[in-house]
Amino acid sequence: MNKINNLTKWLIFVLAINVTLIVWLFLVDSTDDKTLLWARYTARISFFFFTVSFVASSIHYFLSNSLTSFILNNRRYLGLSFALAHTIHLVALTSYFVTTNQNPDIVTVLGGGLAYVAMYIMAFTSNDNAVRKIGFKRWKLIHKVGANYIGFIFAFTYLASLTKEEYSSVEFNLLFSIIIAAFALRVLHFFRTRNKDKELQRTYKT
Repeated sequence: MNKINNLTKWLIFVLAINVTLIVWLFLVDSTDDKTLLWARYTARISFFFFTVSFVASSIHYFLSNSLTSFILNNRRYLGLSFALAHTIHLVALTSYFVTTNQNPDIVTVLGGGLAYVAMYIMAFTSNDNAVRKIGFKRWKLIHKVGANYIGFIFAFTYLASLTKEEYSSVEFNLLFSIIIAAFALRVLHFFRTRNKDKELQRTYKT
């Protein structure tokens, strides 16, 4: 029951952020490209939840404190919050393409579509029952591959935006730098823990 209550709080928080964004864009802001901004800002919201979840264990490994412990303990809720936020982003993005009569390119459809498939697989298996049925090793592999692929899509998207003159800005430089730094932190964490495992194995052998 406590887990359900915690998840509900996280999802309500995500919805509240998005509702606030919608109210601001469509009732307060006077910009013409409201659907474009809606799609762009919902992507930022989902990117925040994804990145924090993506580096949760790594950042706690290198910087253990109450904040990183909280992030690590709530990583599952952060991941599910990302799934909800990115679903709202999909609605916003679809609305943009419909209202502007534009069609996304095939790379966006295939690459982004596969990222959504990975995201929903991860979301639907983010529970203890799924871990028991799939087995921890398979479950971990599914989530590791899925998270890295989604991270790659974010990185590719922001890098592609940087190559377009109209989108090149401090914002996209910052977003691209953040996701690259997240990958670097995870790689460093992987090698550090692998080396420690090897040292432990040597200790037991001797």
